[in-house]
Amino acid sequence: MKTNKLFGLSVLVFGLALSFTSCSNEDIPAGSQDKIISFENQALNTDGFWIGEVNENGVDDGWGGMTYPCSYTEDNFVVNTSYSVYYWSGFAISNRTETSYAALTQTPDQYNNVTGKAHSGKNFLIAQGAYNGESIKVKDGKTAVIKGLWYTNSAYSVNSILNGDNYSGPKFDNTDWFKCTVVGKKAGGSTVSVDIDLAKDGDYVKEWKYVDLSKLGEVNEISFQFSGSRTGAYGLNTPAYICIDDLVIEK
Repeated sequence: MKTNKLFGLSVLVFGLALSFTSCSNEDIPAGSQDKIISFENQALNTDGFWIGEVNENGVDDGWGGMTYPCSYTEDNFVVNTSYSVYYWSGFAISNRTETSYAALTQTPDQYNNVTGKAHSGKNFLIAQGAYNGESIKVKDGKTAVIKGLWYTNSAYSVNSILNGDNYSGPKFDNTDWFKCTVVGKKAGGSTVSVDIDLAKDGDYVKEWKYVDLSKLGEVNEISFQFSGSRTGAYGLNTPAYICIDDLVIEK
């Protein structure tokens, strides 16, 4: 039996698998005047992703290298990310259709999602734990109502959930969980948040789903924070990734 809740789980007796329910396009509470941010305008490399690039704004990363603040702008929204020759943090844009992940091919596999496609169009956004304060901001310090967005799991995270890895330990069991919290920042500096369950109760999100963010109200930026049961002395051990697409913006 399926529930109608966004993250509802079908509880089947005698050990049958739990499964997340899905949403259709009709579930989006979007009016005809809403606009959609879909990340389609960014040129990608030959492997089908963008994580920023070397530019004139590089700063010393404190480890003998350089970090380059980069951004993608669409309509009134700016997606901030940090690029280095050795790592990236914040956001990536991808159009990759592969759905698997292997440690030997971490690049480009970490830019795959479990569905093998964007929610619409070709491109989708990947958010990871923001080490340098990266966020999606409204331009010029203005505010907007982000009514919701579509999301799914990264192939990188799901590989850890299903198979375990050297950082997270063995594969997830029924007690493990993995969550992304969308944090909206108000003009005055206060914050409001909405949780997204990416894995729990022995199951994980494996298709595109819609999350209602209207609770955030008017914000001037949103960021993504991650938490889970596989946490150690240095923080979360599960790969802190979520794939998102089609931000619904109230005009």
